Amino acid sequence: MKTRSCAIVLALLLPLHAVAATITVSGHGQSYDPGIALEDARADAVGKCSAQGGTPVEEVYNHMTRANLWLADSIWRCELP
Repeated sequence: MKTRSCAIVLALLLPLHAVAATITVSGHGQSYDPGIALEDARADAVGKCSAQGGTPVEEVYNHMTRANLWLADSIWRCELP
């Protein structure tokens, strides 16, 4: 009975190790053009995800602010193996 319980516990724990980790990365961009600033912010976030060996899954949030330049931030969910 004890070995059966151990086998069940191990069977439940093994799939947890196969699940990929999900992290959040952010990117920043600035330009005189709002479209270019947002594009740069997205590229920065995707680059940070890829640099860690991950795959960008989806953009969670983006924000733009007007100062002397357009400032953009983009936050992405990234899946690591």
